[in-house]
Amino acid sequence: MEEYKLSDIAEVRTGPFGSQLHNEDYVSTGTPIVTVEHLGNRRFSKQNLPLVSDDDKKRLSKYLLQEGDIVFSRVGSVDRCSYVTSAENDWLFSGRCLRVRCGNNCHPLFLYYYFCKESVKQYIKSIAVGATMPSINTKLMAEIPILLPKLEEQRCIADILSSFDDKIELNRRINDNLIPIYYA
Repeated sequence: MEEYKLSDIAEVRTGPFGSQLHNEDYVSTGTPIVTVEHLGNRRFSKQNLPLVSDDDKKRLSKYLLQEGDIVFSRVGSVDRCSYVTSAENDWLFSGRCLRVRCGNNCHPLFLYYYFCKESVKQYIKSIAVGATMPSINTKLMAEIPILLPKLEEQRCIADILSSFDDKIELNRRINDNLIPIYYA
């Protein structure tokens, strides 16, 4: 196991600043933009996603998401993050978010689970700045220490944890379907 700074193994980027994207840019059909409100446990909430036109998507192309990216809240709950799947590929992320994109020696899903560890969440909260509203920037995020095993071990760990998450999600959906039957 080796220790790296996040900047050694991944790119960290802040979303577009307010001057690049305004509320009046939102349209009724187009490309979704992930905001802090859409960050959940591993997955994104798909409710009330703001949308932008194809022209704005092209203009903001450096803020496009790719499968395997990890999106963090930059303000407030700075330890909240979600993992980008193929379903969110080519979506955009907002200025109140940070995107982490892994390099070649880091498995993205392993890194996501690493960030889910309580000790790592506490560390992120501890380095955030601001008394009333914690915030984190790319410089602070880039300095986070990351312990990485060999890539094959990262893959194995990510696969095991992912299968547990899938099972938990399936059980949740089953329970959601059983509750109305119980009360019928």
